[in-house]
Amino acid sequence: MRVLLLKEALPSGGAERQLALIAKHLARSWEPRVWAMAGGPFADVIRANGCRVDVAPRAARYDVRPAARLWPVLVSWRPDVVHSWDWMSTFAAAPLCRALRIPIVDATIRNGIVRPKGALQRRASHALSARVVANSRAGLAAWGVGPAKGRVVYNAFDPARLAAAAEPVDGPSDGRSTVVMSGRMVAHKDFSTVISAARRLDWERPGAWRFVLLGDGPDKSRLVAEAGELQSRGVVEFASPGLEVLPLVARADVGVLMANEALHREGCSNAIMEYMSVGLPVVCSSGGGNPELVLAGTTGYLVPAGDAAALAAALVHLADDPDEGRRLGEAGRRRILEEFTIDRLVRETEQIYWEAMA
Repeated sequence: MRVLLLKEALPSGGAERQLALIAKHLARSWEPRVWAMAGGPFADVIRANGCRVDVAPRAARYDVRPAARLWPVLVSWRPDVVHSWDWMSTFAAAPLCRALRIPIVDATIRNGIVRPKGALQRRASHALSARVVANSRAGLAAWGVGPAKGRVVYNAFDPARLAAAAEPVDGPSDGRSTVVMSGRMVAHKDFSTVISAARRLDWERPGAWRFVLLGDGPDKSRLVAEAGELQSRGVVEFASPGLEVLPLVARADVGVLMANEALHREGCSNAIMEYMSVGLPVVCSSGGGNPELVLAGTTGYLVPAGDAAALAAALVHLADDPDEGRRLGEAGRRRILEEFTIDRLVRETEQIYWEAMA
């Protein structure tokens, strides 16, 4: 059976990591192939795993010419199912898929909120598809996709990555409580609230805290300026981890993920899964799919979005009760390694392919 996985681009991101896991670990009865309109780091990762990747570059955002290069692939390779991760990819494939009776599985729901930009296009992609897959129940609910077509497949964590977490990383070891937040530095990831909490805690307990902010993006220069004197005094650090964040994440005591919930709510956060995989207790904003991943009081704490005081209070509680932090972190590690497995991701994805073809 052949499956064509469509992606607008293959940068370093959570959706791309999940696509790569599916392409690598599908049962041998499946032959996967990836087609994208732009490359990126995960193109090399997927190729290294033995899967073919075709890239048809666009000259502009809405350049339709790559579709002319996709259609010959659909005709000659004739996949049994198309798995599309972006609405633009669905639009490129849909006319010929309809003519050739190739079902489409839509995987565009990756968060727990409907953003106005692109909403009409995504709803059209859902309508063109035989099945719609979200990585959280919150995502399906936000988009109003019912059980007849909608399915939830949570992200998976690859335990092979834990070898990287064991690698030594140079850095200070001075007894300060280290807090990490990992993510793309864009408006909907609320690094600003984390910086506010850092400023509050540094005022209350000078010299007791280190906040490590991992990532890149268009907002990075603004955030560096916002951190100001906190960075010059070593309270806040910025780092660019590349494809693998675990060596830096594993140095921390607590993992944090705050979202600007006016713009964004997480689905099944890869960053939170990474925190949990190395045994960090998690403090995160309470919206979207976060409560499906972080069990309040069992693997971490949920706090209101944008509430720097609540975030700071949760961090103080964990710093003052290290046994509680270890308990939460170990429970989170077990949860990720036992429940959010590659076998489960692949099994559930293959079942959706069969449903779509039926």
